Amino acid sequence: MLESFAHMEPACRSERPDSTDWIEEAARRILEDYDARTPGRIFSQPDFEPTPDQAYEIQFAVARLRLRRGETVAGYKIGCVSEAIRRQLGLSRPAFGHVWSGELHADGMELRLEQFAHLAIEGELAVRIASEDGRIDAVFPVIELHNHLFRRTPTSAELIANNAIHAGVVLPAEFATPGAKPERITVFRNGEALGESASSAFPGGPGEAVDLVRQHLRSFGLGLRPGQIVLTGTTLPLYPVRSGDRIRVEYSGGGAVSAGIR
Repeated sequence: MLESFAHMEPACRSERPDSTDWIEEAARRILEDYDARTPGRIFSQPDFEPTPDQAYEIQFAVARLRLRRGETVAGYKIGCVSEAIRRQLGLSRPAFGHVWSGELHADGMELRLEQFAHLAIEGELAVRIASEDGRIDAVFPVIELHNHLFRRTPTSAELIANNAIHAGVVLPAEFATPGAKPERITVFRNGEALGESASSAFPGGPGEAVDLVRQHLRSFGLGLRPGQIVLTGTTLPLYPVRSGDRIRVEYSGGGAVSAGIR
């Protein structure tokens, strides 16, 4: 599976929705800061207040820049599945982000803290897409990596524009076939269980998460492709990590994935 923005004028806000120049410039700045491992500095500017819809335009503009320089999309993620978190951020639906092939890590990988900004992890279920209609042919646990950094009080716009703070994913060596019965995901740090939850964050199972991602992509004229993965979200919290930690995520339906932090 492994394969200067000195002045943000008021035009960046919703007063001039017909102008997209600021979106492209914001995307350039966000990608520059992401590459420098200082994500989201643009949100330190008090006059930079995009709406959630504009933040998605920025996220997709960043994606176009990354594609232009030769990166490839490995799939997508869904997050903020908890109603409490969505209320806190002012979201009416879950958040979505891109998963990049260059940020897929192998099971057992040793991750360096300096590769990230305030690294935190989630353990969740991911799926592999078999066809454009969203059929699933494999399920597996993953360790999702996050740059857990907000430049001011967290908002939906900052979360979305920064690709739902996604910073990579650790994949297991083996995948499982989708099963009918409910399963569990458990996250361990240094052998201690931090949390356990149903493997699916949605009543309709991982298929419901895939459907939501497909709906989201359709609004941008895009779709899922066979072989891509979808991170289906979790009700478990983000867990901060530090040097020397060993993270393991187990899936009761079959499989586990681990990573070290140094």
